[in-house]
Amino acid sequence: METAAVARIAIEKTIPFIAFRGVSDGRGDPLMLPPIPYSQFIVYQQLAADNAAAATLAFLAAW
Repeated sequence: METAAVARIAIEKTIPFIAFRGVSDGRGDPLMLPPIPYSQFIVYQQLAADNAAAATLAFLAAW
């Protein structure tokens, strides 16, 4: 959702734009985290952010 708003402005201003998004919610719990409230959100949010950052850096290095 946030990406769409930024993309729209970039298109209007003819600014090059590419987005990498990390998904932090999915089905199941592959890391088998303990049932502590919000533990899945906290761990997977950081994992998704790390993955999106790694994809962005790899893209920029190859570009």
